[in-house]
Amino acid sequence: MNQVAKLSVVPLVMCGGAGTRLWPASREGRPKQFLPLLGPRSTFQETMLRVSDASIFGRPIVITNAEYRFIVKEQLDEIGIVADILLEPIRRDSGPAIAAGAVFGEKRDGDPIMMALAADHQVADSAAFVAACREAASAALDGRIVTFGVKPDRPAIDYGYIRPGNEIGRGVFEVQQFVEKPDAETAKRYIAEGYLWNSGNFIFRARDLLSEYASFESQSVSATSDAIEAAGSDIGFVTIDASHFSRAKAISIDYAVMEKTKRAAVIPVSYGWSDIGSWHAVW
Repeated sequence: MNQVAKLSVVPLVMCGGAGTRLWPASREGRPKQFLPLLGPRSTFQETMLRVSDASIFGRPIVITNAEYRFIVKEQLDEIGIVADILLEPIRRDSGPAIAAGAVFGEKRDGDPIMMALAADHQVADSAAFVAACREAASAALDGRIVTFGVKPDRPAIDYGYIRPGNEIGRGVFEVQQFVEKPDAETAKRYIAEGYLWNSGNFIFRARDLLSEYASFESQSVSATSDAIEAAGSDIGFVTIDASHFSRAKAISIDYAVMEKTKRAAVIPVSYGWSDIGSWHAVW
């Protein structure tokens, strides 16, 4: 634990989605992650504050659609947080976004431990979240790509699930299987059998994530790496090169890496998580 306490985990916050499931409040020009749905701050701002503890988290990296650059900067300024802001020229889903963030993290920090997380999730217990990050960082040091598996409180049909396998460290388990969103009866069975909700947040060593990604989608990793190498700068924003980034396959990190890798691990957590994916979730 002492070794982990000295680590600096680099948050990689993804906030480029359109948030269409919360229409009409969430629209293309101002999607849900930038709206104050649950209090005076947006979920993006709450996410950034959640990873602002300098005892564990380093300077964050935000990756967003170029259209949202000024919203991101304005909302960061409001809460007094400084970050490197990477602008995607086109949407390519979470796989290329995380790969681009990891390449940028390597260029900036060497070979950092990084945490990819969405900007539109809610976490009720921030202290429990930070404690889970410390445990996950320890497993990432051993070469694991670690996801947070939320202990279900109901048989939800709107989340994917994770089937944990053998325990490989204190509170850390192999991932035996990722499964898609189930029907109601299957969800009940999953809960009875100890499955966890897939939160879609990950902690990993940058080089390990990129190495695994390249073993399955080498062209996409090459494209995102080239896009970061050729990136420009525009009034403080990092502009990812469009010609290279467009060559990356549009795919989620789950499909690109997590469902294929042998490095996947899961930490069961209970910190009041929701992905705010619908008006029902907001309610």
